[in-house]
Amino acid sequence: MEGGVTDPPQAAAAAPIPDPARRKFLHRIYNMTLGFWALAGMSGAGYVGARYLWPTKAGETTGRERAVTVPVGELATKPIVKVLVEGQPVGVFRHDGTYHALSLVCTHLGCLVNWVPNAGEFQCPCHGSRFDPNGAVLQGPAPLPLKRYDARVSGDTVIVS
Repeated sequence: MEGGVTDPPQAAAAAPIPDPARRKFLHRIYNMTLGFWALAGMSGAGYVGARYLWPTKAGETTGRERAVTVPVGELATKPIVKVLVEGQPVGVFRHDGTYHALSLVCTHLGCLVNWVPNAGEFQCPCHGSRFDPNGAVLQGPAPLPLKRYDARVSGDTVIVS
């Protein structure tokens, strides 16, 4: 070329032009994935919140009740004996001369309650519910009393059903 004018370099003309449709597609996939995980996280948090506000109701018997026996001598040496009745943890103890059997599952969110002999009550370590030896609620947030089981003495054993 004359006059010192040169042609533009070929390398700049050969550079690929980004495809806007492909870029929009990938951006849409990214946003959908991010939205899915955000929704999953909020759903999990909502479930936990709903379980806290609307606790479970007391379970009903299945009709397949099985009796569990506890030796009276074992109750003389321990303040409470923990057994499984129908797959549920139950505490068997003696209070005011009679034997009691109560569910150890808090009626608020299903935590396991502990017998506190000094206070003479069951206490939930998770949310602070307290129950008397008959299972009645002394302090919430538990909405219902602990489930009672039948405890009767037969010879030198306590039968829980």
